[in-house]
Amino acid sequence: MPSIGAGSVDIRSIFSTILNAIKTRANQICASTCDGLVLRMHYRWTFCLLFGGFLTVWYSWYHRDVITCVSHFNAETQVRMDYINICLSYPYVEDNGSRRYILFYRWISWTLLVLSWIYYIPRKVSKSLDNARCKKLLEDLASNAHRFDQVEEQLVERTARYLIFNLKTHNGLYWKFLGVNILSLIVDLFAMQFLDFILQGRFIPYGIKAYPFERDPRTFSDYMSQAFPPFASCELNNVNQLVNKRTEKFGCHLTIMELYEKLFLGLWVWLILLILITSCYIIFLLTMWLPCMKAYMLRTAKPVHSADKVRSVIQKVSMNCKIGDIYLLYRIKGHLSHVRFYELMMRLADPSLCKAVPQPVPSAIPEGKDKIPPNKQQDNTLRARRPQQDPPINPEYLQQYLNNPEMVGRHPQHPDQRTPLLKKNTSILIE
Repeated sequence: MPSIGAGSVDIRSIFSTILNAIKTRANQICASTCDGLVLRMHYRWTFCLLFGGFLTVWYSWYHRDVITCVSHFNAETQVRMDYINICLSYPYVEDNGSRRYILFYRWISWTLLVLSWIYYIPRKVSKSLDNARCKKLLEDLASNAHRFDQVEEQLVERTARYLIFNLKTHNGLYWKFLGVNILSLIVDLFAMQFLDFILQGRFIPYGIKAYPFERDPRTFSDYMSQAFPPFASCELNNVNQLVNKRTEKFGCHLTIMELYEKLFLGLWVWLILLILITSCYIIFLLTMWLPCMKAYMLRTAKPVHSADKVRSVIQKVSMNCKIGDIYLLYRIKGHLSHVRFYELMMRLADPSLCKAVPQPVPSAIPEGKDKIPPNKQQDNTLRARRPQQDPPINPEYLQQYLNNPEMVGRHPQHPDQRTPLLKKNTSILIE
């Protein structure tokens, strides 16, 4: 932690702590299925650029003079602080006989802070759309990518079993990844329009009109000085109720305008490059449906011991896989060697994969209406353990049995004879 004591701050300790945090975050394995280099350029690189710009401007505002104003009545002394507070918010320049108020001068740092958090939105969306199993698979491949022993062979076996069992079920990954990249492009276009609105319509053409970046230090007629004028005027009249119903004009020097013009020029160049890269990457993802693009994405070096051509293997894999499977194979390709990836594609090129249907595992417990509750199962078990009881005797059959002498002769030990014997034995014992 940075050491703070006795009114002094160890700046080197602060910067080392921040740098170590950034390094630790950057060195983490990025194996998310809905993440990639283009998205990291948004939520990591652009976020750091905007947040660093905010800290730079914020530091300048609190550690240096941001405005210097003098009155034409007395140009040797600084004007009152309450006057300067108004001039910070409402400075203006004369533009073709009309006034153009520079309303962004005081609040531009908070604009950069808001944009930095807007650029982190694609990261939150990609995390919510991630597939846990595919992410775990890619993490295992990435963490063991440097191995060349039996571990790599085991990883290929596990990857092949996962892909074969979950074949043609990864289209959602492709559409989610495409949607997150489109969202990133929307964020870029929004940032361009938002900054153009803040800078009063001078940000979108800023880099083009400022070229070849020649400055006019005498009249400040160049485009960069017009967009960020270093000198401006400020007027107080009876509306402000601070100058005793008189009108007074001040001449002001906006010192941080020299920082603004360079900061926004770099930001303009970066956003233009980011929009072009993101647009080209979205077009690349949309062309993944074409057979030639699939062959390009899955192309690998042919091993020496292989007999089949790589192009024929890729065609067989394309017949067995859908666009989501092709996308996942493209992600897996970056973590395997050419030989192991070729071996994986040979496993997926089997024509019998299209006909193979995984059989459901039989369930020992019935489902739906036939499912027996646990308490009923226990009752049935207890009933099975009870001794069997004699069925009840029909009275009509018993009457016919007693009235028929032949039946009584054949079966002298009929049920009714057991009672007299019991009574006789009982009487003997009593006697």
